[in-house]
Amino acid sequence: MGSLLETVVPVFGIVLLGWWLAGRSRMDLPTLSNLALMVTSPCLMFSVLGSAEVDLESWGVLVAGTLWIALGTAALAALYLWIDGSGQRGLLLPAIFWNAGNLTLPLARLAYGDAGLEAAAVIFVTVAILNSTVGLWIAKGENGLFEIVRMPLAYGSVGGLTLAVSGQTLPRIIMEPIEMLGAMAIPLLLLNLGMHLRNLGLRDIRHTVVVVAIRVIGGATCAALFIALFGVSGVERKVLLLASIMPAAVINVIIAQRYSRDPSLVASAVVLGTLISLVTIPAMLYFAG
Repeated sequence: MGSLLETVVPVFGIVLLGWWLAGRSRMDLPTLSNLALMVTSPCLMFSVLGSAEVDLESWGVLVAGTLWIALGTAALAALYLWIDGSGQRGLLLPAIFWNAGNLTLPLARLAYGDAGLEAAAVIFVTVAILNSTVGLWIAKGENGLFEIVRMPLAYGSVGGLTLAVSGQTLPRIIMEPIEMLGAMAIPLLLLNLGMHLRNLGLRDIRHTVVVVAIRVIGGATCAALFIALFGVSGVERKVLLLASIMPAAVINVIIAQRYSRDPSLVASAVVLGTLISLVTIPAMLYFAG
């Protein structure tokens, strides 16, 4: 129990600090969000992936597992929308695209060390690419590829992967500032999450509950099925299980608002899912071992 608290409390403590700051300061939230998205997160991906030992089998399992979970929850959400007949396509966003950055990265690092962070980084890159292509197609219908080309996160990830595969290292005079900026990413992402949650609310409880259930219960079921079918073990099993129950990412709200795709319902799913994660994340960490 002590180690569990040591993993969860620091993460949600920083999220709570961000929530508190949002109500008591005049911080420019868009600027902080852009700093996290455009600078520190790409540096984190470059430094983590660039220094990793390439294990194509392990990375392939993580990418395949991430795609499996996303496709499974997408099918469940599409089935619900078909039965409901509401046509609220935006609800696909929080059902499919989870918080692979703000929460998964720090939790995986605290729970499973550098190996956990490396595995979570592979999942983060996969979800980010899905969110920036399929997510934008869901919201807008086109131009997903153009958006991902514009995102530094893609270049940081590809650059880190290229460095790792090549087996080369960069001079410390170059890597030192990249690593320093990357070290800022996790606390900045957590502060951003808390500040964003301060401005969100709950709408249409029925849709919200169903979508959160698909994201958490459906995600965990898909992950467990993938692990059982393909015999996944070790840190890959643990991080996939942890990632599968993560709440929807705040970026889904930004995408939904930008393209007028049910933003209030998407925001509700993010809020409720994050609140529930206070219980589901410790439970999964305990179960996964």
